[in-house]
Amino acid sequence: MTEKVYTLEELRELGEYPGVAYEQKYHFSRFANKVIKHRDYHRSYSLLGYILLFFSFSIGGWIWEVGIHVIEDGVFINRGTMHGPWLPIYGFGGTLAILVFRKHVDNQVGVFVWSVLMCGTAEYITSILIEKIQHLKYWDYNGYFLNINGRICFEGVVVFGFACIFVIYILSPFLDNIYQKINKKLLTVAAIVLCVAFAADFIYSLNVPNKGKGITDYSVSVVQQDNTETIEINE
Repeated sequence: MTEKVYTLEELRELGEYPGVAYEQKYHFSRFANKVIKHRDYHRSYSLLGYILLFFSFSIGGWIWEVGIHVIEDGVFINRGTMHGPWLPIYGFGGTLAILVFRKHVDNQVGVFVWSVLMCGTAEYITSILIEKIQHLKYWDYNGYFLNINGRICFEGVVVFGFACIFVIYILSPFLDNIYQKINKKLLTVAAIVLCVAFAADFIYSLNVPNKGKGITDYSVSVVQQDNTETIEINE
């Protein structure tokens, strides 16, 4: 990352005043009739920023998973491994991607490849831990293309790879810009409340895990056409 001293006029055009700024790409938008600064993904995030990003990814992942079933099946199902509106695997995955690849963001292809490997490993290990600790199975990819023991599959890890690219280069800088415009004391209070609620939910879920219908029950009954025999199939 190179350092550049901008002229006063350049700083005014970029909305940066006063002083020294890092070299960033920007272009003139004829549609908006102004200079558009490209979002800076080289930034360093504060501890508070990481906490807020973790919960943003966790809650966003929960909304994504729940939304899919609302659209496809027309029913609301809490897809979380916990009882609250969050999926920590999304939070940990997104936050870890930012931390691990912070110094390699200019190598987008490398970041994507390693994101696929990292997310696949994390999902596989998480699946094992949940089954060992809680004796439950929250997902099963048996039947999917290139799956490994039903714990991960090619389609899933590739999607996670693209998700990491989106998180690192677009979503995180965008959210961080929003956080920086909000009162820091208010954000700190919100982060503390979220951490306490998450910790309480985590402890409770260790003893009373979420077992909602359609989450951990991977069996369906198929009735033959003559209605004379019911076959139980484990997916």
